[in-house]
Amino acid sequence: MEPTETLATLRLLISGIVTNARLGRLLAGGQLRVADLPSVSYQSLLDSGFSRAGATEIQRIAAGQCAERLSNAAAEIFAATLDEGAKPITLADPAYPVLLKQIYDPPALLFVKGRVELLGGFCVAMVGSRKASTQAKRFTRWLAAELAGQGLTVVSGLARGVDCNAHTGALETGNTIAVIGTGIDVYYPKANRALQQQLENEALVITEFFPGAPPRGAQFPQRNRLISGLSLGTIVVEATVRSGSLITARFAAEQGREVFAVPGQVDREQSRGGHQLLRDGATLVESADDVIAGLPISGLMKLHESTRPDVSP
Repeated sequence: MEPTETLATLRLLISGIVTNARLGRLLAGGQLRVADLPSVSYQSLLDSGFSRAGATEIQRIAAGQCAERLSNAAAEIFAATLDEGAKPITLADPAYPVLLKQIYDPPALLFVKGRVELLGGFCVAMVGSRKASTQAKRFTRWLAAELAGQGLTVVSGLARGVDCNAHTGALETGNTIAVIGTGIDVYYPKANRALQQQLENEALVITEFFPGAPPRGAQFPQRNRLISGLSLGTIVVEATVRSGSLITARFAAEQGREVFAVPGQVDREQSRGGHQLLRDGATLVESADDVIAGLPISGLMKLHESTRPDVSP
């Protein structure tokens, strides 16, 4: 059976009334479910944060206008997701990650492929330069393996350089999650196809973008907030001062998460981003112990225990 909440969320997003991130922001703090929105009064929609135009459009859809077109499109996307071996997860789903739900703009809908139970673990993000040095790649693999071996799930973005090595290292001893900036059925960059397929089978790949969504520049900074949002902290291994990794670190700080940085050679451009983070107060990382000591794991364990339902099969 096609879940009501998932199809309702798909219909609303397809309509263009609201973006995935904005819908998540409107829903995360309250008890509203997307499937219930058509029965909510116009004033209540405004009180929940919807614009006048958005509230009017929701009521127009509820009245039956465009309903068949939107329902058919939603059903097609739902079926395409399942055909891909993936599944959609809404904010109302028990499997939706607790930490991600707490950020300012969590996606109302995630597309996931692989071991969904990994969303319930304690995560730490590892990000860095696509043009990472050999030393940085080696250190990334080692640190990721150490962290995963101690029970943390390593989150990264499946980009070249540091990201790929973070996933590869984590797979050696434990778990990893890849957050991609395309549709769940898109392999980008193409050179990472084999690794992405391995992650789909042995770990987890997630995205907030609809199936078929091609790589676009604006989508990658957008997905960075999910990398940090899933995680207790973000580690920047190697990055320039203009690197997207610093965007992820900024998101982490804004989300109230820990920021870590690995020092590098002082004469390398790729070291300057991490050094800037260290000057700004990031925790210096030389080993897995440095990371674990800086994570608020005990407090988060209580949060998970109090808020996460049992989703075991």
